[in-house]
Amino acid sequence: MAKRVLIIGAGYAGATAALTLSKKKKKTDIEVTVIDKNNYQTLLTELHEVAGNRIGESGIIVPLRDIFKYTDVKLIQDNVVDIDFENNKLKSENNEYNYDYLLIAAGSNP
Repeated sequence: MAKRVLIIGAGYAGATAALTLSKKKKKTDIEVTVIDKNNYQTLLTELHEVAGNRIGESGIIVPLRDIFKYTDVKLIQDNVVDIDFENNKLKSENNEYNYDYLLIAAGSNP
């Protein structure tokens, strides 16, 4: 049975972890799922370009489907509301998820 890895957040850390684990999947039996409240990633290092009116807001947004296009990482757009660490369950606004390993990479708010 595959080990279920659940990643909360698809920012820089969460996306990098998911991509790395996806590559390792060829050697190990794991199922990687990413949960984020957005369906995109914001390039925070380019935020000043928007503030300076040099590019539009859409210029710093990367859809998650593009980041994980060539992987089998499962993407879920949802908002996490509770984590039960003792029973390895995560509750969101829409569902409940079981996991074997949990990585919390909630990120920041620009």
